[in-house]
Amino acid sequence: MTNVAQEIAVESQHAAEAQAASAPGAGKKRNVVFSLAVAWLVLVVVLVLLGWIFGESLPFLRDPDGINQDALNAGPSWKYPFGNASFGEDVFSQVVEGGRISLFVGFAVTAIGIGLGGGMGLIAGYYRGWVDSLVRLIINVTLSIPALLLVIFIVTIRNQELTTVIFALSLLAIPALARIVRASTLQVADREFVKAAEVLGVKRSKILLREVLPNVMPTLVSFAFLTTGIIIVVEGTLSFLGLSVEPPTLTWGKVIAEGRIKFADTPHMVAMPGLVIFLTVLSLNFVGDQLLKRFDIREASL
Repeated sequence: MTNVAQEIAVESQHAAEAQAASAPGAGKKRNVVFSLAVAWLVLVVVLVLLGWIFGESLPFLRDPDGINQDALNAGPSWKYPFGNASFGEDVFSQVVEGGRISLFVGFAVTAIGIGLGGGMGLIAGYYRGWVDSLVRLIINVTLSIPALLLVIFIVTIRNQELTTVIFALSLLAIPALARIVRASTLQVADREFVKAAEVLGVKRSKILLREVLPNVMPTLVSFAFLTTGIIIVVEGTLSFLGLSVEPPTLTWGKVIAEGRIKFADTPHMVAMPGLVIFLTVLSLNFVGDQLLKRFDIREASL
């Protein structure tokens, strides 16, 4: 009776959520917020790419390390929207420059997590048996280690190069995405069209690539956005602690760390980069969350 009651409660909750989602204006509000989130992400990526390709030749960018004696510790203004640093450096240009590494690390680590972790989860969830047991053992052992401590340990014992940071953060993304993809693959592998292909004698490798993988991809893409946001925050934390890429390379976390030293004089050096990180991660999380709802992926089933 308890299981029945729980099932009824779960179905009632799902029905209430569906009713709330179908309420007048709810869909329109979600679409507006979703559009704003996508627009913000596009804006950030475009600005970072333009800054990387054209640099100071753009009219709204300056030398991130350029000294300006007339704007020492100056707050935000029309000319300098993010204000200036201790020696007059343009904080907006520093944020654009720092976004190159912060976004690259987020995207690179997520891509590695999808490639390795997603591949492990896909194979484990479909072939099962000893392969599944081995993958689950690797996932459980990796996830049992405190994530941030593991990253700090790796970066500390090795040099603080970009490849080291990406490698260390990839160890966080791979097991998490492997577990998610494995759970989704287990569901897809039991569906009728997969069983029908197996009865017809189709090779399992072809079934995995042609039938299972396309149905797992929506889950993987949805969680990729969430993972990217998490990695950006973790990399920012490492930069703030001085454990990410070495100077003079800028990242968002490093700009905040430099502003923290003279917070009383330059609070905008903390507020502006922090706001950019907040809006970027919030947009990534919202887009990923909306994709999860769009494809009806429920945490309870994972």
